[in-house]
Amino acid sequence: MDAFCGAGGNSIQFAMTCERVIAIDIDPAKLELARHNATIYGVQDRIEFLLGDFMELAPTLKADVLFLSPPWGGPEYTRQPSFDLHYMTPDGFELFKAARAITPNIAYFVPRNSDVQQLISLADPGGACEIEQNFLVAALDTDKPIPKTITAYYSSGLVGGRGAS
Repeated sequence: MDAFCGAGGNSIQFAMTCERVIAIDIDPAKLELARHNATIYGVQDRIEFLLGDFMELAPTLKADVLFLSPPWGGPEYTRQPSFDLHYMTPDGFELFKAARAITPNIAYFVPRNSDVQQLISLADPGGACEIEQNFLVAALDTDKPIPKTITAYYSSGLVGGRGAS
């Protein structure tokens, strides 16, 4: 499930390897664009598009895995030394709580300057949390990788003998 699908880029990628994807967005224009894009990539038959507010729909949803890439609140996040999950709309902690009620298997895509301790604190006791920093190699004047985003992965059981990390 892609809780904030936008134009559908992630949902389309998921549909290329998954049997069924649920793609949700609150904006009908974005959802229509996602449908169009899914058709171009030939995966429209594997994606169910839902128009609505994820937080309102969440109590009725079920999924094996949930991908969260919520709005970060505009470009102001880049000016903060540490991005607080409370700055998101909806609040990042409330969003995660709603997601956890759907499935323990969550990927949370957040800004590069997110507070890693907050992300770790979301893991259930005995559950797993893996933090991945995503980089982009600049092609202009340097080959130095530039941090772009963080993806935090959560699951209910221990992974590879590790707990929250």
